[in-house]
Amino acid sequence: MRIGLIRHGETDWNAQSRLQGRTDVPLNDRGLEQAEDAARLLRGHGWSEIYATPLSRALRTAEIIAVENGLPRPSIAPNLVERSFGELEGAPVYDDNGERLPIDHPTVEPEPEVVARALAALREIATAHDDDAEVLVVAHGSVIRLVLTELLGWRAPHISNLAMSVIETDDSAAAGFVVRSANGYLIA
Repeated sequence: MRIGLIRHGETDWNAQSRLQGRTDVPLNDRGLEQAEDAARLLRGHGWSEIYATPLSRALRTAEIIAVENGLPRPSIAPNLVERSFGELEGAPVYDDNGERLPIDHPTVEPEPEVVARALAALREIATAHDDDAEVLVVAHGSVIRLVLTELLGWRAPHISNLAMSVIETDDSAAAGFVVRSANGYLIA
């Protein structure tokens, strides 16, 4: 089975480089345009179903893609929701010198917990479909990056808005999936 992991379109907080986490920030105008562009690019590639997290930025992106591709309304995948950044949500990602600020706070969801819940959700999606199914999942940058990092065994790149990463089920792989592309770059 093939799963296309897509990061939602841009929000104002993305444009401002602010941590969103589970704060429900909607798509901005650019994010809506990105979703429409992605929907057209995905047309005719055999996708049969689409999932999204319950946050509006992911769900709206998935709805736009679904309509353009004649897919059923997106199914909700709550365990693929963005990592909780706790009290850091809304904070800048970079300091005044352009250096990435540390995400070290007791209210931030630990990476291993994010990976465990996200992989469990992806396995659940995989078991609900035939081996030759091809589905899309609209989720969030941190979740996708952490899943890819786990599957690749090395730190995955930053995930851009509307970039697609592709994973496939593989019973011989330790986590049950292999990565075919990350952030639009071919892996294997």
